[in-house]
Amino acid sequence: MRERDLESEEDLSGFVWGVYALQFLTLFTGGISFIAAGVIAYLKYDESIGRMEESHFRWQIKTLWIGLGAGIAGLVLLLVWVGVIVIGLTQLWIVYRAIKGSYYFSEKRVISNNGIF
Repeated sequence: MRERDLESEEDLSGFVWGVYALQFLTLFTGGISFIAAGVIAYLKYDESIGRMEESHFRWQIKTLWIGLGAGIAGLVLLLVWVGVIVIGLTQLWIVYRAIKGSYYFSEKRVISNNGIF
């Protein structure tokens, strides 16, 4: 492996951890950190192709789109008060995915992107 490849692999590890941290912080930021996490995951995905980090960026991007969809549905459903439950469950689901992904990444394991759990 070239020296440049080793440097970028180390850099990607920090980005993966950062995205998981930002996703977890969604509980406290009202979703702003969640959007930032998605942008970072998209920006770094191409660099990760063919590496273990690729599965984690795909996991994070999938979390972004499903979380955004559920969050928007929750906002619409606020009109009938069910939205509070939907938004709360969506936030818990995002935190669950951030914790599960972090665990797999700490174990240097590829994470499967089948299903939503």
